[in-house]
Order: sequence, then structure tokens, then C-alpha cells
Amino acid sequence: MKRSRPSSSSTTLPSTMPTPPLRRLSILLSLVVVTSQQPSSYAYISSGLPPHTHRRMLRQLTSDILHTDPGSLSPTAVNTTAPMLMSAWATAPAVAPAGRQRSVHSNGGAAAAGIHRGKERAMEVEKLLKRMIDERKAGNVEAIVKTADYNAVMKSWVMSGETGGGAAERVEQILTNMQEMYTTGNDTNVQPNLQSFLLAIEAWTRVPTSSNPDAPRRAQRILQWMSSIHHSRENDLAAPTTECFHLVLKSWANSGKLEAPIMAEHLIMYMQHLNSMGVTSVQPDTLCFNIVMSSWLKSGDITAEKRIRQIYEYMESASRSGHGEFKADASTYNIVIASISPAVKKFYDSHAARRADKILARLERGFMKGDESLRPDTIIYNQVIDYWAKTQSIRGYWLKARDVLDRQIRMYNSGAVRKCQPDVMGYTSVIAACASTYGTKKEKRHAFDVAHRTFIECCTHDAPNDVTYGIMFKGVSRLLHNREERDRYARTLFNLACDDGCLGEMAYSRFEEAVSPELLLELTGGERGGGSSYADLPRSWKRNTKMRMSAGQNQKSKVDFSRHELRP
Repeated sequence: MKRSRPSSSSTTLPSTMPTPPLRRLSILLSLVVVTSQQPSSYAYISSGLPPHTHRRMLRQLTSDILHTDPGSLSPTAVNTTAPMLMSAWATAPAVAPAGRQRSVHSNGGAAAAGIHRGKERAMEVEKLLKRMIDERKAGNVEAIVKTADYNAVMKSWVMSGETGGGAAERVEQILTNMQEMYTTGNDTNVQPNLQSFLLAIEAWTRVPTSSNPDAPRRAQRILQWMSSIHHSRENDLAAPTTECFHLVLKSWANSGKLEAPIMAEHLIMYMQHLNSMGVTSVQPDTLCFNIVMSSWLKSGDITAEKRIRQIYEYMESASRSGHGEFKADASTYNIVIASISPAVKKFYDSHAARRADKILARLERGFMKGDESLRPDTIIYNQVIDYWAKTQSIRGYWLKARDVLDRQIRMYNSGAVRKCQPDVMGYTSVIAACASTYGTKKEKRHAFDVAHRTFIECCTHDAPNDVTYGIMFKGVSRLLHNREERDRYARTLFNLACDDGCLGEMAYSRFEEAVSPELLLELTGGERGGGSSYADLPRSWKRNTKMRMSAGQNQKSKVDFSRHELRP
């Protein structure tokens, strides 16, 4: 419930207490912003106090109210000060006291300390709420506990960090008591509203199934109860919304339970049922269907790809029929293409890469027609390139991988999609596809030319890593038949890898396979008949072997000019 902002002249501490210092009063005034719709962090900025000092002032102001006799609080204290303090405690940052910060050395200790402080905040809000209730019982008619006050208590428990289920149990108990008080007429000022139910649902979605296996069901039970009391007119503010379903759907999708995809689909059907019954605040949207598909993707079910494709086609069909509220977006396409991964990598389906490529082409066409929600990204291109690279049963598969990369480059260079910038993963996958090519000498030579061109592009637009170098050495070994050419190319490639600090163990092993014993001895300084062991190589040659470049970093080699020495 939104509270009116009091004037500065009426903002005072209880009349029965000694006049507080001016500094405390100024801090109290700064807390007024907590009850507004502005971010809670604004309270700390306006107060000019560090979090530790702010928390200390909250404790002092709370103590001033708690240690007064019941029935003695002023109207300002009950209508302004106490509610503001409850809201401030509920949203206060979880910062450890100064004396404890250095004593927390491990992540586990930090997490435990955070939960302790979260419970402390929740208990302070509970104390203030109880004090307000006691004030009302003592005969102070101004002490009216409202829905917003109970919501502050619930929020403090939701934000407490307690994941064992105790906080969620407490939030659900408070919600149940609120509804009971409202239904029986004992207190009509505490009618649970949408925020009340959202907090209760969210409390259970924060509980991992490892702590409480029934957490998703508990969240869904609150949602169904919410719908029931709204339908029976017991609470006209309990109308469920799509946001409520988002929370429960995500809870199921992240639960890891075998029945999660089915339960998520049932929730979609329940939403459609409620909407047909006139509950206009509930309408399945794109996010709902994406969460359901994500649930199938995480399930590992053998039928997951088929079911995800069916849901996707349903969304496309419904969109063409005028249901634009759940049309497929870029995330939808990402999930559909990701679902094909097991068919490629586990079941060796020779047609899987082609299916993924067709889905990507549909995404590209939709975006080029002006649908901004279908903006492709680097990840989706990398997936399809990787699928083609692993589909070696189709002749010319490496050309298919390169074709997808070319489409990605054109899309990026057009300036329309900056987030689909090709990265080292995509370049490396194309090189890997070329390096595994089988066939005639002519075909292998063509594959090497493509690998070489791709490597040069990778050096120009991103930075090759140890895997990239290892795959290029593999290509040199398998695709170049002339010994002199192979040694010349491998020498330059080896020097580049060492200069970049990217001579990984796999790269060195491939290098040994690619070069003649004489060149190996010359470059590594090993004993005759073999090179040095990888462990004996200079550390500077392998200093970046654990580093993986992300898209957009463009960390180029200090010897970029040397790359032009590479000639196919």
C-alpha cells in the first residue's frame, strides 16, 4: 500500500522520548525515500552514510521504538517512522559488520555470514511489526498495521539468503495468516495483494530442490490457491498474473526433476484455461514457452528435441494466426538449435546439422525482414558451425561449416547485428572441420586452403588460442603432402604459437606429428631422434594455454605481421 509522504515539519520521534540529536533526525528523514517507488539504494546515497553506519543508525532508531511502553507511540511514529524502518530493513544491503569482514576467509564462510545478516534483518522487521500490533492492542487507534507492513516482513525473509526452506515456510505462514484475518473480518487492513502472493511464490523459487525437493510444488500450490480464492471472490486482489506463472515455470525448469517438463506444460495449459475463463491478467507469452522448452532441454530426455520442435512450430503457427504475444524470438531459436546437440554428438545423426542450419536460416530471414526480436548472436552461429564440423559423414561438411561462418561475417559486416561478431570458437570449429577432411589430394588441398584463410581471419579479427594452434598443426600434418611445404608452414606456425604463449600440450603433440625429425630438433633443442618433452619447453611458450578469448576482445599478437609469412 502506497503511503503519502509526510511533510518535514511532522516527521518527529515519539513525544514520550527525549528529543534525539539533530543528526539522527536527519537520517530518519533520509529514510523517507525508501517508501517511494525510487530504488532503495537512493536512501543510502541521500543519507551520505556508508552501509555499516547506516545499519547502526537503523538499529538505534528501531531500538528507540521497541523500548517504548505499549500505547505511547505518537501518530508520526506509527504511521511514518515504523513503516519506513520496516521497509528500510527489508531492503538494507547485506554488509558484514566491520569487525567480521576480515574473519571470513572462504566462500562458504561468506555465504554463512550473509545468511546470518539476512536473518537479522528479517527479525528486526518482525520485531517492529509485533511492536505495532502490541501498540494497537494497547488502545492506540492510530496504530494500524497494513498490507504493506506485512509485505515488508515477507520481503525481508525472501531477501534473507536462507535457502533451507525455513524462510519460505515463514513467508507462506504470514501470507496464510493475512488471508485468514481478511476473510474472517478480524482485520480488513491486511488484505493480501499481488505483491504478497508474488513474494510467497518467489520465496519457494529461491529454495533449491537439493534442500527441499518439494519447493516447485509448494510454489505452484500458492499459485493455485491464489487462483482459487480469486475465483471464489474471497480476495479480489488475488488475481494471478503472467509474472506469477513465470516464477513457477522457472522453478520447475531449474529443479532438475524428471517430471519438470510435463509440469511446465501443464502450467501453460492452466494459463490458457484461466484466460478462457475471463482472467485477462493471465496470458501465455514468449517467455513462458521458452521456459518450457528450456525445461525439456535440461531434462536430457531422448524425445526432448522432438518436443521442443513441436512447441516451436506451435508458436510459429499461433503467431501467423494472430497470437503475437508468444511468437518465437531469438532465445527460442537458440533453444531449438541447442536441442539438436545430442543428435549430433551422441547419436551421430547425419541430418542433424542440416536441421540446425535450416532453423538458423529461418532466423536470419525473419531478422532481415525487420523482426528485431530475431536478432542472431555469436552463440547460435557457433553452435551450427560446430554441428557441421562434427558431421563428417556428409561429403563437403567442412564447406558447410565455412558457409555458416561466411553468413555470420556478412551479417556482422552489414552493421545490423553487432552481437554476432565471429570469435575464436567459430574460427577454430571451421579449421577443425577442414583438418578432419578425408578424400583425394585435391580435396585435402582445398580444405587446407580454407583452413589457412580461416586462420588468417582469426588472427586479424580475434586471437587464436592453444586449441586453434593445435588444430592448425593437425591440418598441416593431414592435409599437406609435400614435406618441404609442411616443414616451412609448421616452422612459421610454431614461432607464432610460441610468441603468443599458446603452445599447448595438444598443439605440441600435433606439431611433433607434422614436422620432420630434423626440424623438430632444430626448433625445440631436444635430443637427436626426438624433441624435448612438453614439460621441458620454456614457460613463456605456453603462458596463455589456459586462457580462452571471448568475442570482442580482439587481443592480437605482438607479431601480427609474421602471420603473413604463412602461405598455403
